[in-house]
Amino acid sequence: MPASRARRTTAVSTTTALVLGLLGAGAIAAPAASAAEGPVDAGIAVRKVDGLPADFINGVDVSSVLSLEASGVVFRDDDGEPADLFDVLADHDVTDVRVRVWNDPFDADGNGYGGGDVDVDRAVEIGKRATEAGLRVLVDFHYSDFWADPAKQQAPKAWRDLSVDEKAGRTREYTADALEEFADAGVDVHMVQVGNETNNAVAGVTGWPGMSKIFSAGSAAVRDVFPDALVAVHFTNPETAGRYAGYAANLKSYGVDYDVFASSYYPFWHGSTANLTSVLRQVADTYDKKVMVAETSWAHTLDDADGHGNVIDLPSEATQYPVSVQGQATAVRDVIQAVVDVGDAGIGVFYWEPAWLPVGPPERLEQNKVLWERDGSGWASSFAGGYEPEDAGHWYGGSAWDNQALFAADGVPLESLNVFSYARTGAVAPRQVVDVEDPTVTLTDGDEIVLPSTVAVTFNDGSVDDETVEWSRDAEWIGGPGTYTLGGTTAWGHATTVTVVIRPVNALRNPGFEDADVSMWRATGAGLTLRSTDDPRTGTRSAHFYSGSAYTYTLRQTVTGLPAGRYSASGALQGDGEGNDGTVRLTVSSGDAAASADFGLDGWRAWSTPATDAVTVVEGGTATIEVTASLPAGAWGTLDDLVLTRAADAVDTADLRALVTRADDVDRAAATTGSIETLDEAVRIARLVLSSSAPSADRVTAAETALEAAFEGLVLVGEAPAPVVLPVAVTVREGEPVTLPASVNVRAWDGAVRTTPATWSDAVSWITGPGEYTVRGRAADTDVTAAVTVTAAAWVRDGGFESSGASPWTVTGTGAAIGATTDAAAGARAVSFWSGSAYRFAVTQRIEGVTPGTYAVSATAQGDGEGSGALTVTATSGARTADAPIPLEGWQQFKTGTTPAITVGSDGILTVGVAADLPAEAWGTVDQIRVVRTGDRVSTDELAAQIAELAELDTAPYTAWSAKRVPAGLEKARIVVAATWPTAADVDRARALLSDIRAGLVRADADTATARPAEATLSNDNGYDTGLKDGDFTVTMNLWWGENASSVRFYENGTLLSTVPLAYRGTRAQTARVPIAGRADGTYRYTAVLANTRGETRTAEMTVVVDAAAPGIPVLSHDDYDGDGTFTVTADLWWGTNATSYRVFEDGRVVAEGDLVARTPKAQRASYAASGLSRGSHVFTVEFRNAAGTTTSKPLTVTVRR
Repeated sequence: MPASRARRTTAVSTTTALVLGLLGAGAIAAPAASAAEGPVDAGIAVRKVDGLPADFINGVDVSSVLSLEASGVVFRDDDGEPADLFDVLADHDVTDVRVRVWNDPFDADGNGYGGGDVDVDRAVEIGKRATEAGLRVLVDFHYSDFWADPAKQQAPKAWRDLSVDEKAGRTREYTADALEEFADAGVDVHMVQVGNETNNAVAGVTGWPGMSKIFSAGSAAVRDVFPDALVAVHFTNPETAGRYAGYAANLKSYGVDYDVFASSYYPFWHGSTANLTSVLRQVADTYDKKVMVAETSWAHTLDDADGHGNVIDLPSEATQYPVSVQGQATAVRDVIQAVVDVGDAGIGVFYWEPAWLPVGPPERLEQNKVLWERDGSGWASSFAGGYEPEDAGHWYGGSAWDNQALFAADGVPLESLNVFSYARTGAVAPRQVVDVEDPTVTLTDGDEIVLPSTVAVTFNDGSVDDETVEWSRDAEWIGGPGTYTLGGTTAWGHATTVTVVIRPVNALRNPGFEDADVSMWRATGAGLTLRSTDDPRTGTRSAHFYSGSAYTYTLRQTVTGLPAGRYSASGALQGDGEGNDGTVRLTVSSGDAAASADFGLDGWRAWSTPATDAVTVVEGGTATIEVTASLPAGAWGTLDDLVLTRAADAVDTADLRALVTRADDVDRAAATTGSIETLDEAVRIARLVLSSSAPSADRVTAAETALEAAFEGLVLVGEAPAPVVLPVAVTVREGEPVTLPASVNVRAWDGAVRTTPATWSDAVSWITGPGEYTVRGRAADTDVTAAVTVTAAAWVRDGGFESSGASPWTVTGTGAAIGATTDAAAGARAVSFWSGSAYRFAVTQRIEGVTPGTYAVSATAQGDGEGSGALTVTATSGARTADAPIPLEGWQQFKTGTTPAITVGSDGILTVGVAADLPAEAWGTVDQIRVVRTGDRVSTDELAAQIAELAELDTAPYTAWSAKRVPAGLEKARIVVAATWPTAADVDRARALLSDIRAGLVRADADTATARPAEATLSNDNGYDTGLKDGDFTVTMNLWWGENASSVRFYENGTLLSTVPLAYRGTRAQTARVPIAGRADGTYRYTAVLANTRGETRTAEMTVVVDAAAPGIPVLSHDDYDGDGTFTVTADLWWGTNATSYRVFEDGRVVAEGDLVARTPKAQRASYAASGLSRGSHVFTVEFRNAAGTTTSKPLTVTVRR
């Protein structure tokens, strides 16, 4: 059972089950006892399982254990001490451990898919640890690279293109090799499962002729390696009548050799335990097979423990037992009894993933995500999306099973882990209520509403009492179709609720296919079976559809003699469309009017329930409801609960809903109890009115009036609490301006919301790219924040070529065109190419406004290059280019090419596309051209450390005006750190800002000034000391007279150079100097800020021009007067800026170098003694260098004559 949420996004809610007292929520060790000793005293009550064999398997599947431990999960014993999980399990009477095995749960880069990343090596490691703890092992081969269940039975990547017979051969080879590794490691393998929940397929093979070959191949391998081990096959959905009998008959018919018929049984979905016993007994008795439950579980809470929602998280999903530790134990005990009741063939029960604990609490979600991705400790990682895009690709994340563990979140066993021992002895506890029935009454619109007079109260010992109940008098507000909830209290004071479901009057006959007569339905096409027992939404029947090839069908019913009115249609569908191409549409029509709505194909039991708009039917008229489907091969699902009903007149309930929302926001502690009770009563009435799908205008008005009066009647207790500014969130696409709202919403204690103007800091201007940021502001004399999310730009326009209008793409050359195709990598359009002769083409797009940075470009293609063909994905930015080949490996063998990183400069221009040079007859399609950011992120570690240091600084000793700049600076710096791709310039700017703020802090006791500093002037001696503006000079600040400063900060080109402390001396003159050296030629701007405790004064800007920073140009001479090849080359700098080093070049190569002593502007000389030069001309140059630059002499030619 994969712990996927299967496209569900419902929020976690708390259980409605009433639990009085503490029912074993902590860990209580199982007392040692034998069955003969009778029930033991415990914190939970467990009825003894009659007839429980001594060798009955008490199993658990803990396949996620290695990943959990890698993520820091610690398992503990009953005393709370760290312990090995397998030892803890053995101490609680667990006998066997089941471990799943995936072929290759890793992507091409070695990143694990999650769910424990359990390949053969990791499964063997788990098996060894189980064996060392005295536990036997069941090896569960999925024959897939990831989860295998009724909705997913993908072939392993390496087997994807194999025939059925080839897959069978690989299955036997793979199974045998894997089991040999278990044998070599000394693992006590007691049973081997060949496939997991293989209702519809196994290893990507559908149909019993092929599936049986896979089963038989796996079984043969088991017999070869572990002849004494049991071979198990595994299926699910025991609630479907005839399913298991059919599976067992097919296994017999195709001669599959196996010992154990295993079933999943989850009480949430799989019917009663009595039915489970019945269907397993039928298989056991008919085919002389052992049977067992390979997977079961129950929830002990509906709370989420890791920030990733759970599979079972709503009270409506868990009604068979109380959601509690007691309920968990009772559920497992009942499954054990159900298997025992089969007889001697019933051999055991395995609990699925009882130790899949959270790696961290919900408030640490971001850190949890890191661990799930790194260690595979969540149900799926993002890396699984390439293999399983429809489920893992969307819903990857953490444990969706932590609320069904038999351990608390801290790793201590729950008392429900003792159920395996308690089932043998029985366990008793003080009698306590564990559940109060919340009944449901289902009626048709117009029926009299009669509520039950009693409800069942369940106790921990399994006994049930019926208690009379008094219901709320609000039932008079129920009106029209809808789902309503009323509260009640039993005679003994137990709270309960009743759900009243008012169904619309359905004009259809046999809308759920429950009746044997289906003549009112007309079905055409292929693949549709009426009155199927597969996956009904309600009742026991459905309309099931499936075909192994592409297919269409239509299902229609026409109703005559309808009263005049407006009618709409609705229905329910679950299933898988095998991609995005399939459609199932619901249509209602009458005369020329028609309205349609599409069903979603969202997965197993993910029910899509669309409703059409209404069409008008005349008095005595006719309406037709029609379901039309066009589906690819392998698409499957069920239809149920189709409805044709008269639509009520629409009533605007927006104001009433707003009033209810306001009531939810009232500060209840601020008002008197009596006035809150009045408000609560008005809210209950309003919710009942809103529960109707078509409330009357009178009821809506009356509910609004009651709520408004309740708000007016709220009586404040004491002072009114301060108003609350509601969160502000802004999301923009990269490249769009970030505009914060001019006003924010402020909520008062009574829930009333008003708008008030807001002002925001200028830190928003520091947001330059994707990331999640916080910007500060002020509103209503209160600090406020705005959460700003900048999402990455989709730089490529129409990268999938889906637009049929004007295209942003330019196609040049021959043989290529953009258009519709069945060979698109995604969607319905792509670039198709073919030519009967050798050809070339290019498809390009020029993108402007790209954020400067490093990017990669990718494209996906399929086809045949006819051997020598070349297809490349290309990227160009300025003079930079990058490209990569895209393999053409056959029809619909989609391959992706990705360019090396390319840097986009400040012009923001990037041209992307594909280019081809192909021989005659080469063909294919190109699709999905994308641009993604890549490369190493600029480090913000030093900036983050600087932020932390300044944030921790105690600003109390500093003046308020100088400390005020700290929060603003930190806000801007944090924006830079929060950027997904910060630039080096932004990081440097933020660091300079924080340094400036830190330097500008003025201690409150720094001086005794009575006013801010007087104005000062700047001067410099550039060129005065040497006559050269050489980049070495002194900047001087002079305050000739006036209020003194206690410090001065010097800035060069706006960047802090130095902070100089000053002695405060009232109004006397002050001077400070800062030496400048090594400046290159250029213009420099200098300012100074004088500070004291009263404030700051900035000087006028002073400009300094440096034009002689580099050394003067040396002049060369030589003394080779006789031309004999032995001479000295001399470089003289007669006057100018001196060098600190030199290099001598002879015929372009360095022949000498050395240091020089700089004494600007005095002369400098360097010489080189040449000897042994060959006859001919030789050219010499000399470089003079200093920190500011390099100068080169004119060439000197020396001719050697002898």
